[in-house]
Amino acid sequence: MRLALALVLTLGLGLGLACKAKESEPVAVARKFADTARRGDVEGMLAVVEYAAVERVAQAAEAASDQVGGRRAIEPSEMLQIVGVDRTVAVAEAELIDEDGELAHVELTMTDGRRVRLELVWEQAIAGDEHNEARAGGWKVRIPVPAIGATAIELPQGQPDA
Repeated sequence: MRLALALVLTLGLGLGLACKAKESEPVAVARKFADTARRGDVEGMLAVVEYAAVERVAQAAEAASDQVGGRRAIEPSEMLQIVGVDRTVAVAEAELIDEDGELAHVELTMTDGRRVRLELVWEQAIAGDEHNEARAGGWKVRIPVPAIGATAIELPQGQPDA
């Protein structure tokens, strides 16, 4: 009887902690964005950034390839450099501020005490065909998209560099 009670309590405690540890998808995506920035992982960052920004980076890569006379195809990930990120600072806490199904705001508290607020957008999945590439749907981080011909993105204070 005691063994059964101990097993039930252990299982109940384990399930309770597992449920508490599960974060909402916008929070998980915001954490991933911050982690990829901290690690300098451009490919990982592009995977969680909204399509408009990824498409703009792809256009810039295409233009750069044209500027070298097509001698080399420049990949979108080569167009970004993650700079000014303290690799020792990580996300200590993440809180979902609001979510309406299309837009979400997440506040990250960093290990150095700074707070960073990210805006995320819900993007529908695209199946893709012979003319369009397939895209995964889900929550994506919104970042400023520079105008064509711009060379740098100025992020507002408190935002991680991208």
